[in-house]
Amino acid sequence: MPADRGAVSATALLDTSNSSAIARQEDDVSRVEPQEEYEPSKGLFTRVRERLFGIEEDEAEDEEAALAAEPRRRAAIRLESTRGIRVAVRLNASVFNDARVAADGLKSGQQQIVNLERAPSPMAERIIDFLSGVTYALDGSVERIGEKVYLFAPANVQIEMDGGSEPPPEI
Repeated sequence: MPADRGAVSATALLDTSNSSAIARQEDDVSRVEPQEEYEPSKGLFTRVRERLFGIEEDEAEDEEAALAAEPRRRAAIRLESTRGIRVAVRLNASVFNDARVAADGLKSGQQQIVNLERAPSPMAERIIDFLSGVTYALDGSVERIGEKVYLFAPANVQIEMDGGSEPPPEI
């Protein structure tokens, strides 16, 4: 019997030590601050934002209301397409500086009509080559509209030419 008594007392000791350990754990749990409960109505982004930045629910609702009040933007609209049509005419372009001025106009979204009738042939070729390169870089288009007269247009302008029965003369 003494052996049973030892066994009983060991079991009793285990029970008392377990109950005191459980009591200590309950005390620890009662001291821990309650964590926020999972709310299925909140989105993942909202829960993460609240946890990371400590934003209160009222503030989050105010921000969401402010965002909802702003109109949504669909796509960026190029300003050139909303302006009136502007065409710059370079009468008698004969120096390379005229080509630079026309290139700046193309970059700002303006069509350029360049008349090269009075330009020497080598200079006319240089001007055409330069403006053709600028127009290509801007995804624009070039049309010959007369003898030594060219239309350079940026990408936002579509050129429609009536071809007629004969092609325009070459330089």
